[in-house]
Amino acid sequence: MATNLRKTVTDAGYITVGLAVLAVQQGQARGRELREHAAKSRACVTNRTHELQAKLETRTRTARDQAEAQVRTTVDRTRVTVNRTKDRTKELGSELGKRVEPVVGQVQSQFGQVQAQLGEIPERVVQAMEPVTARFRELAGNAA
Repeated sequence: MATNLRKTVTDAGYITVGLAVLAVQQGQARGRELREHAAKSRACVTNRTHELQAKLETRTRTARDQAEAQVRTTVDRTRVTVNRTKDRTKELGSELGKRVEPVVGQVQSQFGQVQAQLGEIPERVVQAMEPVTARFRELAGNAA
């Protein structure tokens, strides 16, 4: 029975060592699979990152080009509007000068006439007051 026990323990030891060897081999195989999977995942992430960067650069470039085109269009339209406004302002200034100059001449002429008439007023007042002043002196002289 001792030999049976010894043989059973020895067999159990061999089985345990065999199972341990199998476990180590399976662990190594799983480790290789994990490393391969990690490498594939890394490559996939890297590729997706490059693709997304390329798309982002394209979209950014497109948006920048569109914005620059809009700015150029706006600047061109603004220049046209400013030039039209300047031209119209010159036209209006010329037109205003043509309309105002005759009116200014008329106003100056009428102002000169009014001044002449105002210059005559004090002399007329003095002439109108002379008889009243003379009568007043006469009455004042009699009262004294």
